Amino acid sequence: MKTISLFSFTIYPYGLALAVSALFCFLLMQHRSRLKAGSVSWFALFAVPLGLLGGRLGYFLVSLTWFLDRGADTFFRLSEGGYMFYGVMAGLVLAAWLTGRMTRQSAPSVLDDAAAPFALFVSLARAAEFFSGTGLGDYVDEWFDPLLERTSFPMEDPSFFQQFPFAVQDRHGFWCFSVFLLEALAALVIFILLLRVSTRRSGTRALLFLVLYASLQTFLESLRIDLELRWGFVKVNQLLALPALLIVFFCCLFRSKDRKAEFRSLWPSLAGMLAMCGVVMLMEFALEKKIPFLTWMRMDLCWAVMALAAVCMGVIGWKMVLKNDARSAPDAAVVK
Repeated sequence: MKTISLFSFTIYPYGLALAVSALFCFLLMQHRSRLKAGSVSWFALFAVPLGLLGGRLGYFLVSLTWFLDRGADTFFRLSEGGYMFYGVMAGLVLAAWLTGRMTRQSAPSVLDDAAAPFALFVSLARAAEFFSGTGLGDYVDEWFDPLLERTSFPMEDPSFFQQFPFAVQDRHGFWCFSVFLLEALAALVIFILLLRVSTRRSGTRALLFLVLYASLQTFLESLRIDLELRWGFVKVNQLLALPALLIVFFCCLFRSKDRKAEFRSLWPSLAGMLAMCGVVMLMEFALEKKIPFLTWMRMDLCWAVMALAAVCMGVIGWKMVLKNDARSAPDAAVVK
C-alpha cells in the first residue's frame, strides 16, 4: 500500500481518501435529509465504527486462514488485509436501527436517506483503490497475447492499453486492467439512479441500492485478480450476491399486507434473477474451462455474457422493488 512520510508521521493515501469520501457523503446526506434534526449526526456517530467493524469482520471471516497464519492480532492492524463492502452494509443497517431508536424514527427511513450517499461513497472508495493497489484485472500483455487465446481480438502491440485509465501498474511494474475504475463507474450510475427515482415507501431506495449493487458485482468481481476473497475459484462477493437478492425479495414480501398475493406477483422476478445468477455461475465455470461443451468460448465472450446477465438481473430486481413499492401505502416520511 502506498504511503507518504510527513515529518515523523506515515500517511496512507488510501485511508485518507476513504475518510475524506465518508465525510463528504455524510455532508451530502445531511444536505438532502428529511429526517428529524440531529438524525444524520447520530447515524454518522454509529455508522463509522460499526461500518469499519462490519467490513473488517466480514473480511476476517472469509479470510480466516490468512489472518491465523499471520496471527489473530492482525485483525486489529487495520492497514493489513482489507474490508468487505457487504460487512460495511451490515454495520450501516445496525447503525440505522440504533439511530431510529435514538430519534424515534424507522430504520428504513434512515437507510433510505443513506442509500444514495453510500452509493457515492462506494464509487469514491473504489476509485481510491488506486492507492491500495487492489481492484486490478488481467495483465494487459497476457490478455492480448495471441498464443494464450484469451480474447477474440488479440494484439501484437497492446501498448495503447498500457496507460491510465485502461490500466495501472501493479507493485511489480506490470500493467493490469483497472477494474476498480469500472466498479467506481457502476456505483456512480447507481448513485445517479437513486437520486432520480421516486418512491412511495421508506426503505425502497435502500432495497434498490442492494439489488443493483449485488447484481453488478456478480460480474465485476469476476474481472478482479485479487485472490484473498475466494472460495475455490469463485469470488466470495459473487456468492454473497445470492443471499443479498433473497434479502431484497423477502423484504418486499414481508412489508406487504397480502403476502400471498405479493408472492404470486413477485416470484417470476425472483425466478428471473436466480436464472441470471445461474448464467453468471455457468460462465464462471466456463472461464475455468470446467464445462467441456463450452471450452470454445474465449474469456471475453464469457465475460460479455456474464455482463449481460448481471445487467438483466439488476433490471429485473429494480422493477421488482418498484412494483412492490407502487402497491405500498404512501409513506409521508419518504422524500420525493
